[in-house]
Amino acid sequence: MSILNRVALLSLFTVVGCSDVEEHDHDHHDHEHEVMTTVVLTFTSQADGTALEYIWADVENDGDPVIDDVFLAEATDYEVGVQLWNELEDPMEDVTPEIQDEADEHQVFFTGDAVEGPATGENADAILLHDYADEDANGLPLGLLNTVSTLGHGTGDLVVTLRHMPPENDQAIKVEGLADTVATEGFGAIGGANDVSVTFAVEVEHAD
Repeated sequence: MSILNRVALLSLFTVVGCSDVEEHDHDHHDHEHEVMTTVVLTFTSQADGTALEYIWADVENDGDPVIDDVFLAEATDYEVGVQLWNELEDPMEDVTPEIQDEADEHQVFFTGDAVEGPATGENADAILLHDYADEDANGLPLGLLNTVSTLGHGTGDLVVTLRHMPPENDQAIKVEGLADTVATEGFGAIGGANDVSVTFAVEVEHAD
């Protein structure tokens, strides 16, 4: 099913209400150009090209999202793409190209107790190993394209955060080492503000 059809279906579910949807902590901030109501993660197996799509959608921007649980295979390497949509527009708008155009002001961070990576540091309980696979014009990580390897079976949370960091007083806020700073001191230690921060429940399934 295409992303447009899947998101439209999720929109219908949200309108009629989903009493069994688990609530997750999340932040919403207006982007300089757009509101972001939907986050799509596409995990593509590097071994066979199989693509798995998982969606976090708050189509009414009211804090009551519909969230896919993420199911991954053990001992598998994935390429992970991040897409962001504004469904308050008609037709709905893919905001991802604008983030790409303003890459020197944005960075996506992968955190949560399921993750070991640049923004978490070492995590003995991690089931996902994250690394960046893209960068901006200054050679700094962006995070619209990533690699994730499953380290073992288990469950945990994956938090995906898009940080907007426009220059202040003509000084760049997006600088080298931001993920390391988030890992050691948290988001309060870096400039800018979150455009969106969403949580997915992840299960890495035991290999047969």
